[in-house]
Amino acid sequence: MSSTISTRSERGQVLVLFAGGLIVLFIVAALAFDVGMTLLERRTQQDAADAAALAGARYVTTSPNYHGTCAGAAGNPAANAACEVAGANNYSVAHASENVLVDIPPVDGTFRAFPDFVEVRINATRPSIFAGVIGRTNWQVAVKSVAANQEGVTYTFGMLALDPTACKAIAITGTGQVNANANVQSNSDGSAGGCGGVGLSRTGGGILNVTAPDAVCRSVGAIQDQGAGSMSCTKDPNSFPLPDPLARLTAPAKPALPTPAMKQVISGVATTMTSANIPANCPGRTNPPSPANSVPSESNPQICRIGNGSDSGKSFLLYPGLYPGGIAWQGNATLYLMPGIYWIGGGGFSGQSGSIISVNSETDLRAATCTLGANPPCVNGGGVLIYNTSLPLSAAGPLKLDGSGITLNLQPYDYPFGTTTIKLVMFQDRAVTQTVTLNGSSSAAGMVRGIVYIPAGQVKVNGSNSTFSMDQVIAGTFLINGSGGTVNVLHETGVDALVQAVGLVE
Repeated sequence: MSSTISTRSERGQVLVLFAGGLIVLFIVAALAFDVGMTLLERRTQQDAADAAALAGARYVTTSPNYHGTCAGAAGNPAANAACEVAGANNYSVAHASENVLVDIPPVDGTFRAFPDFVEVRINATRPSIFAGVIGRTNWQVAVKSVAANQEGVTYTFGMLALDPTACKAIAITGTGQVNANANVQSNSDGSAGGCGGVGLSRTGGGILNVTAPDAVCRSVGAIQDQGAGSMSCTKDPNSFPLPDPLARLTAPAKPALPTPAMKQVISGVATTMTSANIPANCPGRTNPPSPANSVPSESNPQICRIGNGSDSGKSFLLYPGLYPGGIAWQGNATLYLMPGIYWIGGGGFSGQSGSIISVNSETDLRAATCTLGANPPCVNGGGVLIYNTSLPLSAAGPLKLDGSGITLNLQPYDYPFGTTTIKLVMFQDRAVTQTVTLNGSSSAAGMVRGIVYIPAGQVKVNGSNSTFSMDQVIAGTFLINGSGGTVNVLHETGVDALVQAVGLVE
């Protein structure tokens, strides 16, 4: 008797488990079916949005701005074309469960506020088929498409920070003033470093004064503007990144050691030096008895140090070429640089006192004089390019033209780029992350004209109670501290960023 009862009980438990299992399987199957149908609907909806955006892009260059539903699109050719195509694909305001929105220009995403771009968003509500058994009566499906009709639009800038995530990729601090004759752009969303997504920052008593025709300060991330100073530009946070206009710029080939050897300038005349009088590891040095191994070479790269000891306060003329181990000067020495490319193979290029001046020739050591708005903007001064890289036996060092007593007057080199040339004064190897420091003197105005291109490093600029002028800077990040002085970003020469987009872009 007890055995029979036990068997019936077990059969009842199996039946309950089987019924429960069927319910679970039914729910899983229902969800799988509904999700699959929703994904299919999303694909169909995305195709419709893509086609609508492309249709609108045909007319976007001759259409005014528009932001709204298809109900008011009749007077706008681009919006109307987009809505007609969406309607042809069975998406329109006639359906209570559907909503088609057209924005010219786009209102969010990478291409927010781009002219000649059209954004189409389709939102739809679809009833559930089986998911209602668990209380899910409908599914929301939202898609977006952006199309463009731009053969190529240029964006000018004076400062462009390339780093996509750096905290405050452009940071303007201190008490000085930065005057930019072209727009300021940070490509950073500020997601690194815990600064709350700030890509461009101005703090303290400093002033950022942008005087370009459109005077825009853009940042892919947020823009911080706080402190006693001010920022006179149209702030455009959460904006689009600009492409690096020099991304395809090729590095200069490694040259030979400089010839002729460096010379001393005495009473304005370039004078040949004996090997024994040339500083160790500098061009023209041979191997005198002491010190040994002081000839500049790739196999024994050492810094060419100028201005030590008895050379303090003297003037020297340098020639372009390979400097294995880098260049450093001190002791209030003056360096005149002949036109050409100074290929710094490790060790960097640094100085904290004295002067560094680019010149025309051995017999014309005049520093450049510049007039704002003139054509050309500067006369005299030659043209140099300082290329900072490394060698197998010599790690890259910083470019540091720094110090309260230093005088800078460098003119750019006409460097080949595509079918033309650009005015380039500093170029750092893309594999090098060293910092470039450019500090003006407290007693004299300084300038480094042309393009400073430091794609993976930081550029630090400080007016130091004087005026420091430059043309254009493209770098990973910037730190600009006026310290009571003025930093002028003149943009009298430079390159523009080109944005090309025809067809679907997002």
